[in-house]
Amino acid sequence: MGTISKTYSLLPVTDKLDFDKSRHLLQRCLFGPKKSEIDALVGQSVSSALSTLMALPATTNQPVSMDARDLAVGLGQTWVSVPYNSTYNPYRINSLHAWWIGNMVMQPATIFEKMVLFWHNHFVTEISVVNNAHYTYQYIQLLRNYTLGNIKKMVYDMTVNPAMLTYLNGNANVVGTPNENYGRELLELFTIGKGPLIASGNYTNYTESDIREAAKVLTGWTINATTLAGVYNTSRHDKTTKTFSSAFSNQTISNKEVDEYKLLVDMIFSNKETARYLVRKIYRWLMYYTIDQDVEDQIIEPLATTLFVNNYEIKPVLVQLLGSDHFFSQDFRGAYIKNPLEFSVEIFRKCEIPMSTDPMANYGIWTYIFNSAVNMEMTLGDPPDVAGWPQYYKAPLFNELWVNSSTVPNRTTFSNVMSSGGVTLNGFKYVIDPFLLIPKINNPGDPVALISALAQILLPVSISSAKQSALKEILIPGLPDTSWTFEWIKYTGNPADVTQKNLIRIKLLAVIATMLRMPEYYLS
Repeated sequence: MGTISKTYSLLPVTDKLDFDKSRHLLQRCLFGPKKSEIDALVGQSVSSALSTLMALPATTNQPVSMDARDLAVGLGQTWVSVPYNSTYNPYRINSLHAWWIGNMVMQPATIFEKMVLFWHNHFVTEISVVNNAHYTYQYIQLLRNYTLGNIKKMVYDMTVNPAMLTYLNGNANVVGTPNENYGRELLELFTIGKGPLIASGNYTNYTESDIREAAKVLTGWTINATTLAGVYNTSRHDKTTKTFSSAFSNQTISNKEVDEYKLLVDMIFSNKETARYLVRKIYRWLMYYTIDQDVEDQIIEPLATTLFVNNYEIKPVLVQLLGSDHFFSQDFRGAYIKNPLEFSVEIFRKCEIPMSTDPMANYGIWTYIFNSAVNMEMTLGDPPDVAGWPQYYKAPLFNELWVNSSTVPNRTTFSNVMSSGGVTLNGFKYVIDPFLLIPKINNPGDPVALISALAQILLPVSISSAKQSALKEILIPGLPDTSWTFEWIKYTGNPADVTQKNLIRIKLLAVIATMLRMPEYYLS
């Protein structure tokens, strides 16, 4: 992946976007940019492109039943508004998985879906633990409501969200026997972070006593299973005055009943360390995993200031980072390894695999993508624990952990299936059709131009001339360039010739399948 250049400037890029810059920007912001999406940004200013990327998508359809065994709703009808039913809950969880994947596959050209997944990895709940499709759907909607909005307000709502109350035992947190789970993770993982250890159990940014006091603040919340809302019960709330450590300037929070938890959140967010912690996680998600002292001083600190002075609105931070010289530094392109969802969803988007007109077939292929990502060690909705996927925090390897002796064969199997026989559901075949990419290529009868164009479409970075030559050898092994030109002219002269078209298809798919196995495709 090369040595990262010493370009530490957050000054905005003033040049117009060329193809490579547009591709890099969209590669980091989408689950795989289509060529048409890249081309649409070429020639635009970075600020104009970011304005488009920060747009909120239209209202998303609700998940629908995909299993006839859910007798409470018909196939294709949403289950969101019907009561929870433990018998049907597994089918609705499967539907939720598919719906979430579908949002990624069908996403518009905005950063929205990529950031929904970021916040899920940050404010972790696990579907398998919560075990309530209705709670988890509401949790996902909470993420979506605030994805490009205000982080502090998101924490307000997350604190009393039924899925989070269930996952971290907030609904069991009562006066006299406070449960510290959410209070601990609120400080350690969701907001301010630990900072250096200064004594047993005590960190620079908070202490064990702060966790205990936070737990008291958070007592009193239960769940109304009918309204799917967190409900405050005054008899369960600790009404004493809570005193925090010098890490929070020895602030106190007195009894404020239903609004007391917001005072705790306000106190945490008034400390700029919270902004620094959040910015580091955003940086590792969108940019690169290594944060050395230069990055800390020249990138993280000014971004944290931007977040802090904008009262934790996230858009100004994203615009500042993604529009900067630092972001567009050449050596950051293709600098980290795609996660399994990026890897698999990108194949569908970059290769523009069509969707069926049958919603049930589409839910089936989205389930296939979900299960394939599970085999690649990323289960959407179920990170390994409350800290999220270790590929985003576990030094020193970080995202290199995605690649191992188990995941690489499973990635290869997925790409091979989609570039060969595909997956047939309800009579519809989901498979890469190279003829859908050909119209995006100038002069496809020239094998050099063809290989170069396919590499631009499928890969995030340029490849060497030696690799281009190797790909051409797959297309026309041992033959002169004119042999491909002849075959192409023969096809275009009579597109109804099924035999010739299949010959062309087989050759093109062999090249595409090889590209999808190349190390460059694994990168973003």
